[in-house]
Amino acid sequence: MGKTIEAYHEDPVLQTFMLFIQAAREVGKYSDSCFFRSLHLSTVKYIALKALAKSGGMLTKTDLAIWTDTKRHNITTLVKRMEIEGLVTTTQNAEDKRFKQVTLTDKGRDLFVNANVVAYDLIKRVMSGIGKQQVAQLDKILRVLKSNVQIASRE
Repeated sequence: MGKTIEAYHEDPVLQTFMLFIQAAREVGKYSDSCFFRSLHLSTVKYIALKALAKSGGMLTKTDLAIWTDTKRHNITTLVKRMEIEGLVTTTQNAEDKRFKQVTLTDKGRDLFVNANVVAYDLIKRVMSGIGKQQVAQLDKILRVLKSNVQIASRE
C-alpha cells in the first residue's frame, strides 16, 4: 500500500477527521487489492454479488445501486461489466417495464462463495486488535458520521 503522511494538527477533531479519511482510503485500496489479487474482482462487485446472494439471487438495478451505494448511471456500467463476465443476467421487470431485474448466475454464485473467504480474511486483518466493545462504539460513531454527511448534503 502507498504511504500516507500523518500530519499533526493542533485541533484534535481535525486530527481525528484526517486520520479517518486516510484510514478509509487505505481500507478501500487494501480491500480492492485483496479481491483483485485473489479473484480479479473489485470490492463493489463483491458487494453486488453479496446483495444478490442475500436477496435470493435477484434485485432491480435500483435496489442494487442502494446496496452498493452507487449512483444510477454507475450501476448500469457495473451491471454491464458483470453481465459480460457472466456473473449476472438482466431482464425486464415483469411488473414494471421501466426497471431491469438483475439475476445472479451460477458463475456469480460460485465467485461469491470464493470471495467470501477473501472477505472474511480481509475483515479479520483490518479489524484485528479491536474488541467487541470497540466495534460497537465504532459502529455507533460511523452511523453518526454517515447521518451527519447525509443531512449536510441535503442542505
